[in-house]
Amino acid sequence: MRHIPLGELTAQLFSGPEGAKCRARLFRGHLRLAAMPPADRQGYIRRNGPSKWSPIKKWLTGKLANKCWYTEAELIGAPLTIDHFRPVCDYWWLAFDASNYRVACAFANSPEHNPLHGCAGGKGDAFPLLGTGPRAKGRNKLRCERPVILDPCDKADCDLVAFQADGRPVLNPAHAADPIALRRVEESKILLNLDHPDFNSRREQLCNDIADDVDAYGALPAGSPARATIEARLEGRLAASAPFSSAARYYLRLHRHLDWIEAILARV
Repeated sequence: MRHIPLGELTAQLFSGPEGAKCRARLFRGHLRLAAMPPADRQGYIRRNGPSKWSPIKKWLTGKLANKCWYTEAELIGAPLTIDHFRPVCDYWWLAFDASNYRVACAFANSPEHNPLHGCAGGKGDAFPLLGTGPRAKGRNKLRCERPVILDPCDKADCDLVAFQADGRPVLNPAHAADPIALRRVEESKILLNLDHPDFNSRREQLCNDIADDVDAYGALPAGSPARATIEARLEGRLAASAPFSSAARYYLRLHRHLDWIEAILARV
């Protein structure tokens, strides 16, 4: 899971003329939603929501490519959606709030069978909280909530995840003494389908490809043009638009005792 600076991105979007129109549409939608009877709100969101947030999704994927913010899988020929991090069934007042938007694939956003765990993964409308306190009923109470699901727009959450050589996500060893961090990672592995076999196999291949590149680089003579090619390929794997870029960075760090690897990690 790679950190997404959503606040910076939406500020950039809304500063332009088209972004200002998007923001105005969201604001009008929220005003209508707030004025109508509660029983009518979910229907209004289903009918009118996609047309209001689809331009934002298009802009965000243009910046960060067609990859899911939760799983970091790149989708080719399959639709990405806007997921409401806090689901609108419980947080209707965040339906038209761009800070609540996450670009997601169906595996993360909708119930999908996970054969590794023998159950359905994907968050859907699930949004468990730590503790027993009530859900927030307004923006000023959100800071009191402690979500279980990891948020790609929270850097501290992203730092909780590490990856094994077989591609499976695990708790970062730096947080091994934190039982709450462990619970959040373990539950997110299912609720977001982070631990789906399809993704694990692709991360495992990524780990092997990086190890092969490191070995190949070491076997080449200094100054070889092929070394520059390998460096460029590894840098590309770390790019924000690259699939599974956070796993690539984790795997590359396993070789950071090599000066040239440390230099790549510092550059990208």
